[in-house]
Amino acid sequence: MKYFSYELFLAQNKESISVLEQEKIQKQWNHNVFDYRTAYKKLSDRMPSNVYHHFSGRGFHDYQLISLEIEHKSLLEMGLKFTLSNDDGLSKIILVFHDVSYFEYIHENYHNEQPVMNRDIYQWLYEEFINVDPFTISFEVIFSSGASIALTFPNLAVSLKEER
Repeated sequence: MKYFSYELFLAQNKESISVLEQEKIQKQWNHNVFDYRTAYKKLSDRMPSNVYHHFSGRGFHDYQLISLEIEHKSLLEMGLKFTLSNDDGLSKIILVFHDVSYFEYIHENYHNEQPVMNRDIYQWLYEEFINVDPFTISFEVIFSSGASIALTFPNLAVSLKEER
């Protein structure tokens, strides 16, 4: 993550730091939020409008990841489907990326014997959509567990719908 790193998130949530350090971390966070919003605005015509507008706000912050499905049709065609909920599964949001050209899963907190956050809970924290080139966008999300998922996809190859 370029703007919302897991390390910065953990630093914000440490209880044993000085007021001066807290202010420094908050200043960095605010700077990163401003820079990300500026970069994100440049993607408005490269994503479906409902997806762009959804992520212009809080995105899926504090939603639970119910499932992640990989649809592998061939070595050249792969899709990812995130199923999320913010109300114990009563309603679900489906976020699908089509024609994924790169996928990576990392769990930075997995081997930590004393994790700051619960490493088994996949609560969505922050996401970033970043310009790769005129035809490709990268997407990365970090979870409270320390897991992160990164992928790249072509312009407009993402969809969002709600299921009840």
